[in-house]
Amino acid sequence: MWVNYLSNAHKYGGRPPHIELSAETQTDGTVRFAVRDSGPGIALEDQARLFKPFARLDQVRAKGHGLGLSIVRRIVEKLGGQVGVESQLGYGSTFYFTLPESREAKAPQE
Repeated sequence: MWVNYLSNAHKYGGRPPHIELSAETQTDGTVRFAVRDSGPGIALEDQARLFKPFARLDQVRAKGHGLGLSIVRRIVEKLGGQVGVESQLGYGSTFYFTLPESREAKAPQE
């Protein structure tokens, strides 16, 4: 999860990229982990597509198949969490995921 988020922040997070990492306990018993970048931001209409398989917003610079964020979503959901993005054009993006705060490993449900 971290590798994908950090790699994307490095690729799309501005030149030079400015990347911030954070972790914060939420009131619902989860921890929100986030990667914020200083890139151009993502239009609201494009944000909904980001975590779907084969979705690539930057066809020119992007290498790969557009599966990274969809794989992150599947892993996080199997661990009982959620993924998301907060972004506004011209103000960078924050990609985040939440996981249960429990220190015990939660077994994935089939």
